[in-house]
Amino acid sequence: MTATLPAEELQKTAPLPEELPTEIRFDDEGNERVAADLKDRLAAEMLSLHERKQRGEVKQKQLRERGAERGFAPTQGRITYSSRRSRLFSSPEAARRRRAALEETEASIDYDGYTEAPTYQSISEDFTAYSQSLVRSRQSGFIPLPKPGKKRGGFVGRRRLIPILALVLLLAAGGIALYQFVIAPWVTMRAVEQPVEEQVHISASILDDMAAHTIDIPAPEGAQIYIKELRKSFIATGGYASIQVADYIWYELEERLVNPTMDVTLTPYIRTSSGEQKQMEPVHYTIDIPLSPITLISPDVTRLEVSTPIYNIRFHVMQNSKVFINGEDYSSYVNTQSGYISYNASIQPIGDNNIHIVVRSQYYRENAVDIVIHRAVQDIPLDLASTLDDESSRPTMKITATTRAGATVTILSPHRYLDTSQLGSTGAFSFEAIFSKIGTNTVEIRADFPDKKPTVVKYDIYYLPPPDTYTKKAWALDDWGYPDLLANINTRISNTQIYVFTGPVKEIISNKPQLVLIDTSDGKGAQRMVMVENQTKTEWVLGERYRLYGDAYGMYGSIPRLIARYTYKPTK
Repeated sequence: MTATLPAEELQKTAPLPEELPTEIRFDDEGNERVAADLKDRLAAEMLSLHERKQRGEVKQKQLRERGAERGFAPTQGRITYSSRRSRLFSSPEAARRRRAALEETEASIDYDGYTEAPTYQSISEDFTAYSQSLVRSRQSGFIPLPKPGKKRGGFVGRRRLIPILALVLLLAAGGIALYQFVIAPWVTMRAVEQPVEEQVHISASILDDMAAHTIDIPAPEGAQIYIKELRKSFIATGGYASIQVADYIWYELEERLVNPTMDVTLTPYIRTSSGEQKQMEPVHYTIDIPLSPITLISPDVTRLEVSTPIYNIRFHVMQNSKVFINGEDYSSYVNTQSGYISYNASIQPIGDNNIHIVVRSQYYRENAVDIVIHRAVQDIPLDLASTLDDESSRPTMKITATTRAGATVTILSPHRYLDTSQLGSTGAFSFEAIFSKIGTNTVEIRADFPDKKPTVVKYDIYYLPPPDTYTKKAWALDDWGYPDLLANINTRISNTQIYVFTGPVKEIISNKPQLVLIDTSDGKGAQRMVMVENQTKTEWVLGERYRLYGDAYGMYGSIPRLIARYTYKPTK
């Protein structure tokens, strides 16, 4: 134990001088004057403070030990043993003023009868910033002794909770390991799973340019699969026996097929190791039966109106096809004309005349086309010659017709050389039609008879001069011709002005009739787009270049429209 220091020992400090240390200072004029040396005074006070602080701490320690031996803490004194670490202190006068104000409200600390009021304070700015709570805490005179510690016990507590938590974690880890490495593998081994059977794969395919289906039947490697319907065997490779079956074998022997689809079945057998054939599950699938192809050439529509007693119908079918027109067999003409059929239909003036065409091609189902040709009912019969052609390369054509004897005939379209010498006796007459424009020209005839409704007959003839005549009249659709066509479009149409131009097909607008956009600049300069209708014998392909001859027809939005009559290969 540290020895107790008497109170007089605590007072053994160097007394502070009453007079402040002085020093001689000189002003700007050189005059000397005596001034107090504050630094020396401050140094002396700091030495006294340091000594007093050490002695005070020793005394406080003795007091605490004495109070601990007696079992209580002092109740009257205000004890503080916090120390300031700052080396700066305030002036003595300000410290004494604050010390006097503090002594009015606070009793001095009794250290066994020793009391001393220091005359120094810190001059740092944070001295005045001490909070009032700190002052009040220093004024508190009661410092309670530590309470006796409670006896730890019960279920709740850190020393009891940690072992319990560790035990729980250990049990959880053991359960997880038991399930992962024992229970789960055992359940997996004991589980009874139904094996997933391989499924038959059926897909559409092409065999010899005909529709077919490919059937993949699962089977052991090298197994032999026999198909009853095909009377063939197939070897399984890669786990499957692959079979390709043409669709037409299911219906090629049928005479009349009308349904578009057919349900078919394959019956496979597998040969076992003992040589015995075992039937497998039948394979069912549905096939589509295509229609027999037929292409109408003239007319290219299924309904039209005519004025002639004969109309020539032309169409194309596959080789070896069977063709029936209104129940009459025309199959013998198919192979002799490379599939092209020409039929002169008799058209009566009764309104609608129905032409029924039936085509049955090999590997296809039956196809039927109905063409309705309308010829108006006539009070006065007026028939054009059945040998009359509907195309002409000459600007005129002789037209021969018959009507009721004694009737009056009027030609309403451009014509010349009308001959009515036999009109009164036989009703026959003739004239020469004049074609005023290139393309389709309509011949119109009217017959009148007393007390009868007049009969009017119209007949269209396509006029196109031969290439030598047509191409010589062509203007180039170049940097001059293109703006001229736009500026004088109506005049160029009325005069059937012919143009020649070369360029690629930029876009196909329609196929029937074929309408395309062509750039007549041919990659030289700005684009000069035109809409062109194909009336030539060549079908144009997108992106290909052509040299075309055509005549002005109209406008397509803001670009001119022409009808091409002849197609040639472009010049290099």
